[in-house]
Amino acid sequence: MAHLHAESKMAAENRKEKVSEPLSLSPEILNFKINKTDAFLKGKLFTLMDVTILGTVTDEEGQPIPGVTVSIPGTGIGTATDLDGKYSITVPEGSTLVFSFIGFESQSIEVNNQNEINVTLLEDVASLDEVVVVGYGSVNRENLTSAVSSLNEEDFVAGTVSPLMAIQGKVPGLSIQSTNGADPNSGVSIQLRGVNSVNASQGPLIVIDGVPGGNINSVVKEDIASIEVLRDASGAAIYGTRASGGVILITTKSAQAGGLSVSYTGEVFAETVRRYNEPLGRERFLEEGLGDDFGHNTDWFDEVTNDVPISYRNVLSFSGGVEKAKIRATISNRSATGIAIGTERKETQARINTDFTLFDGFLKITNNLSYNERQSEFSNNDIFRMALQLNPTETAYDPTSPNGLNVWTGGYDWYNPVADIRLRTDQRRYSYLLNTTTMLFNLSDNVSLTARYSINNDDNYGSYWRSAQHKTSLDEGVAGYATQSYGESKDNTFEAFATYDQIFGLHTINAVGGYSFQEFNAQGFNANNSDFAVDGIQEHDLGTGRFLADGRAGIGSYKNPRVRLMAFFGRLNYSWNNRYLITASLRREGSSKFAEGNRWGNFPAVSIGWNIHNEPFMQTQSLFTNLKLRAGYGETGNEGFAPGAATRMYGPDTWWLMNGEWRRTYGVSHNQNTDLKWETKKEYNIGLDFAIFGGNISGRFDVFQRDVDDLIYDISVPQPPAIHDRTTMNVGVLRNTGWEAELTWNAVDRSNFQYVTTLIGSSYKSELVSLWGNQTFWDRKSFPAPGSPGNAVRLFPGEPIGRFFVWEHAGFTEAGDWMLRGADGEVFDVTERTKTDEDKKFIGNAIPRLVLAWNNQFNIGNFDINAYFRGWSGHDVFNMPNFYYGIPLESRNVLVENFEEQRHITGEKELSDYWIEDGDFLKLDVLSLGYSFDLKGDRGTRHIKGLRIYATGQNLFVLTNYSGLNPEVNINGLDPGFEERATYPQTRTFMFGVQANF
Repeated sequence: MAHLHAESKMAAENRKEKVSEPLSLSPEILNFKINKTDAFLKGKLFTLMDVTILGTVTDEEGQPIPGVTVSIPGTGIGTATDLDGKYSITVPEGSTLVFSFIGFESQSIEVNNQNEINVTLLEDVASLDEVVVVGYGSVNRENLTSAVSSLNEEDFVAGTVSPLMAIQGKVPGLSIQSTNGADPNSGVSIQLRGVNSVNASQGPLIVIDGVPGGNINSVVKEDIASIEVLRDASGAAIYGTRASGGVILITTKSAQAGGLSVSYTGEVFAETVRRYNEPLGRERFLEEGLGDDFGHNTDWFDEVTNDVPISYRNVLSFSGGVEKAKIRATISNRSATGIAIGTERKETQARINTDFTLFDGFLKITNNLSYNERQSEFSNNDIFRMALQLNPTETAYDPTSPNGLNVWTGGYDWYNPVADIRLRTDQRRYSYLLNTTTMLFNLSDNVSLTARYSINNDDNYGSYWRSAQHKTSLDEGVAGYATQSYGESKDNTFEAFATYDQIFGLHTINAVGGYSFQEFNAQGFNANNSDFAVDGIQEHDLGTGRFLADGRAGIGSYKNPRVRLMAFFGRLNYSWNNRYLITASLRREGSSKFAEGNRWGNFPAVSIGWNIHNEPFMQTQSLFTNLKLRAGYGETGNEGFAPGAATRMYGPDTWWLMNGEWRRTYGVSHNQNTDLKWETKKEYNIGLDFAIFGGNISGRFDVFQRDVDDLIYDISVPQPPAIHDRTTMNVGVLRNTGWEAELTWNAVDRSNFQYVTTLIGSSYKSELVSLWGNQTFWDRKSFPAPGSPGNAVRLFPGEPIGRFFVWEHAGFTEAGDWMLRGADGEVFDVTERTKTDEDKKFIGNAIPRLVLAWNNQFNIGNFDINAYFRGWSGHDVFNMPNFYYGIPLESRNVLVENFEEQRHITGEKELSDYWIEDGDFLKLDVLSLGYSFDLKGDRGTRHIKGLRIYATGQNLFVLTNYSGLNPEVNINGLDPGFEERATYPQTRTFMFGVQANF
């Protein structure tokens, strides 16, 4: 269900009450030409008899609806149904009662000497599907002129926990990926319509309940009413400076009036390994003569993984109150254990949303308070890399050592991964607080004023301890190491805006104008010490380390420059006869990151729409029930870089020996650039919305082009005259082009069987158009030792982002040495001729030419089945595990997958297209099965209003020719297309859950 913003919803309800007040005349007073209710209120003519009305309000299926408003509009007389849908109200005889509830059509019924009135409310399809939240308000989808995707709870990917991963693949053009596979502590990478910067912020701006920059960790998905994604700049421009990557609007659920209702969600997860980088086993390892036999048979992957870890989460919500004072509260907890040893996450979240209406609807106060606390234990992906290459005849354990572990000392890139994790701790505690208070003043039928203030605090505390028996400690000759750190960031937001709604005949106007202010502060400290007398104290007594007395302990602190954003904004929506639509907005915003003279930027937008289906000439046809053409242009900004680049700042510099004493000097921290200005995105979008065959088939299609001007980037500069070797400057232009499509087919709609299928597709291309100054290219993605592979990415004007910059493979010599094709087209043996960067070529394409998501929803009686597929086509993947571990090396294991075909290679590996593979894939992302119990008439379950049990399987299978772990590698950012050599294994997750409403 699409939901209105609090301020928009209240204004709409008030206007509805005031405009549509029913007129009921009694025969006894027709001569007076006055309504009985007015007579009751004014007391001028006579006194009417009061009657008490009882009844029950249900939906079309006979289920009671709690929280329905039963009232006489304009009188202040009203009540709400209780948990069982029952109500009781005393009203003047002959009155007209209005029954209203969000998502249902209102009904008006005259009392007429009745003492019992039972009502069945019908779903209001328009209110369910058509209202879309946009910046600082909402709009009916039919009047929408920009590219906006709207999702609600029913659209979320089953079995997910993160609200962002719950919409993965659901929005065309929106790429959402875990930064570390199934690791429970993994972050989320987000990118909309391709790369939008080379050095500043990449992801969309997240707005939670109207607060820009809200932390997604403050929300659980059960609290989300709707998620809107403003995909094009014409819709996002009203958010100005940080909307270059698009905008994601998250609206949390509001309380519903009525008796106390309770909902519970409980889920249990079990995780298994689907695929991992498998090395040769003991027998084959010894048979091939790859190393010595130490007498053991160790499955190193098994040693560094947990066997079927179990996780769980619980969410409990309460909602209730009267129409003028409502509250919704949620508390949840989660405990997750990852496949990797040493990985855990424990999380507790609480939210309280309250709504109060005062002075007969003149003032509405909404307060949304959320708090989240998370404790994480981190592992290290390098344990999987080490498990791949270690000798399987070694053992992880040594019963003769004090800790029972086999700790090897010395050597490069060679250690026991089990001991590495067990002999150290890496922990961090996070807390997130977001409080938003909104006051909505209904000044008249057409004008409302909204004032909002929010506080957003994010704190984190980290600790790390390494035992004196750890390999690193033994190699360094130090009895342990410990560190603690603390950081906090705080931002305050104040916004005030006025809304005007009016209808003049065929003209409809909605206008918004306001002011926004936001301030950001961050600070923290850290301390470390080494060489402890007692290993067991870990990080809990830093002062006892011997490094402190030697002056070798570390301590530091920081305070970021304060950043302020100030903006004035406005938007006008106009519709003529619901056929011709125009939306125009302007945001003028200033940022303290820039020097005076460059702080302010203007971000305009305009979009138009034509509801072709409402034209007179379309009324005789029956094919289209909706046909709309949209076009828009907008500008947004980007100031997502470190503060201070345009400001002269000083910090600690070098140490000098003066008069026998070492003294610290201070100097300029960086090269100041007072000419630095906004990075600005200019975007064009054309779209088509349609629905045919009575709405059974519907879809949208958009094409776009956007240019990002004045790219912000750190370039190399000569010293002198510059103090430092790099300066932050505006250096170039980036272009994105692409298309997005969505098609939904209500294939079957019968009483006991429904089937709906949705196909979402997108494609985009990002290209660096130009760089100026002395920065003609930018080499990235440096490959680590062993060997000296070099860089595999070069950002170069005229070349698409996502191409690999490597040498072209041309075969092998009989001796197994590499042959490459040079810049002149000649093939050469690398042992006879030195390769150069000039021989490198732009090869392959890491960005999929087609990204698809296919959702299939079946409802069969009380059962619901969902099969969700995702796939990419036309992209390449650089297989780094094969690059490093697919060639036999002395005393190191090798990948089973690649050993046979590469055992002949004797020369040092070369950074060439030999390692690039086709990455096309189709995966069954989620398969879910649920059953909803029919509890009607069951006296034993009269307190349970709904009960559903369900099970899901995630990442069940992948169809691909890619030889590595996962062809769905990271495609966000500037270095897409690499499967890293230290990769979290691919897992399957099986979940069982229950949802109950009381």
